[in-house]
This record gives sequence, C-alpha cells and structure tokens, in this order.
Amino acid sequence: MDAAANEMLTINRLALLEFLDMKSDYSRGHATGVVSVVGEDLNAACFQRYVESKGVKVEVLPNPVTTGKQRGPRLDRWIKADWPDGSKILYQTEIKNWSAHAIGGKNLPISANRQETADYKQDRWERHWNSNSSTLKGNSCAKVLVPMKRPDGLGARTVQPLLIFWEALGPKGVDDHLFPVTARRPHYPDFPKFPEPTELWVFSVSGYLRSLTDDTIDLSMPNAARRLRALTDMFATQ
Repeated sequence: MDAAANEMLTINRLALLEFLDMKSDYSRGHATGVVSVVGEDLNAACFQRYVESKGVKVEVLPNPVTTGKQRGPRLDRWIKADWPDGSKILYQTEIKNWSAHAIGGKNLPISANRQETADYKQDRWERHWNSNSSTLKGNSCAKVLVPMKRPDGLGARTVQPLLIFWEALGPKGVDDHLFPVTARRPHYPDFPKFPEPTELWVFSVSGYLRSLTDDTIDLSMPNAARRLRALTDMFATQ
C-alpha cells in the first residue's frame, strides 16, 4: 500500500453528524475524546475536499503556524490552494472543533428542515461574530487575524486567514459553506495588524457534510490515520 493510500480514511457521513451534532447517550462524554484524535485532520480534510470539488489544487502543509516568536498565538494549519482563476493563496488556518457537546452547544438533528437549519446557522454565527464592530468575539477565534510567519519558499503567495468551524453556521442569507467576511482584528499587544479591512474566509464542516448525499466519503487524514492505527495496535475489544 502506498503512503497516500495509507493516509485515507472512509467517513460514515450520517454517523459522524449524529455523533457530533446531537447530545445522545451514545456520544455524551466521548465526543471530546474522539475530536482530540481526529478533529483537526477531519475539518481540514473536509475543507480540502470541498474546494477540490471547485477545481482547486490543494495541499495541507505540515509546517507549524506561528508568528515566529517564542510567545504569541498559534494556529492549526497552513493550506496551500491554487484556484482556477490563477489565484495562489496560502491560508493561515484556525480550526474550531466545537460541536453540540461544547459549552453552549445545541442539537441540530439530521432531519432539520431548511428553515430550522438556517436559524441554527445564524444563531451559531452570531455567537462568534460582532456585526456592529465587524470583529470576531473572543481571542480564540480572532487570533486567526494575527499575521503568521509563512513557511520558506512560499513567499509569492497571498496569505489569507481562514477559520474552519465544525458546527453549521453562517450569516443570514448566506447558503454557501465557504464565505468571506470583512473583519477587523481586536487588539493584540505587540503584534502588527493586517491592513484593514481584512478578508477573512470561514468554512462550515457540518454545513458542508449535510449538503452531500453519499453515505460515505474518503478523506486524506494522515495524522488521524496514524493515531487510529496506533490505538488498534495497542488495544483490542473483547
């Protein structure tokens, strides 16, 4: 088996949505543990699959995402994307695994109708976004707007901040799973600001998965695949 195939995982789409978007006896007390093993890879891989469906050439890079200083905010992934229009983007990406099991989380049944889903998405978005000041609420999200030190050899690319959420969310009237907002960065001492206004891209994983019809999908999840193999090597059910 080649290395690339060894990094692929097959995802049961409906089981995943049920597990993370509903507080059930099956998932309660276990969602956080599962997310710690597969969450970041899962969310990055879903973003990759979505934009690849738009004709984008994508690579999720292994490089750390830091300011280059010993202290300061850290993000989760660099994602390199070549868009069909010729744009060459380097996304500095923060991933939020928050689900129905997080503090303040709410259930979103798979059976939710279009209006129920739209109301849910708007409610979740407004928990994170201050429309009056065009800022993200809370530094754990807003740190995505702090400029990071790009990896060597990628200096010609345009850096854009990308915030990936597990939960279904989006502003009122926005149906796409990937959307831009014009964001202003809250104050971070000792760090320079992006030129303002800053274009921030936001992607909703649950929203994307709910739009699909396939029962299973294949995703490139190298870290998660290695962790699951390690767990299988160490533990076996009776």
